[in-house]
Amino acid sequence: MPFEFDFTLRVLMPLTIGLVSLAFIALGLYALMRQRPFIIHSRWMLAIVIIAFSPQVVMPLSLFMSDPQYRTGWLDAASLISTLAMVIMIAYVALQMRGYMVFGTTQESFREALLSALSTLNLKAEETLSSVRLPSVPAELQTPVYGWIGTGQVRLRNGGRPRLLEDIADGMRGYFDSGKAQTNMTTAIAYLILGVLMIGMVITMMVGLPPSPFA
Repeated sequence: MPFEFDFTLRVLMPLTIGLVSLAFIALGLYALMRQRPFIIHSRWMLAIVIIAFSPQVVMPLSLFMSDPQYRTGWLDAASLISTLAMVIMIAYVALQMRGYMVFGTTQESFREALLSALSTLNLKAEETLSSVRLPSVPAELQTPVYGWIGTGQVRLRNGGRPRLLEDIADGMRGYFDSGKAQTNMTTAIAYLILGVLMIGMVITMMVGLPPSPFA
């Protein structure tokens, strides 16, 4: 086993899984203790995704750059293809995770918070199935809501002035903080359970791995 692979297996994977699990536990506990919906920038969720996928990028690269005795032509090709696939996956997720994400919400409370924020900003809204047009700006918001699991997203599809999305997010945050909104904590509970299970997986990995040959 090359040193790079051993390092990835013993250090990088437990570290990344541990960081992701702590992030999930923090999100779940925060939502359950708060008992109100909350909104965060999607870049934080993207950071969690990048951390989670990092071993799948580093491990094939480490094999590709390892000592020639551990490599073959097909293994090099597979390593590069795997790395490229993970990079494309992360780029795709990055495109999806623009704007802001709402946790602990219902479809009704998400809509009420959005309309309240737009009203505060004196913006007329024209609602469609999964978007809101702002003719006075002009701009269009994409607003997919998954009320059955308690999440939603707000992002600009096109147009808009600087800080428009930030102002809308601040307005929605103010509405949620007022305590008027209904909640759905399904995702919060799922994150908490998943985080605890991942912590258990890290502990199992650390205890079950044999001693490193490079120690």
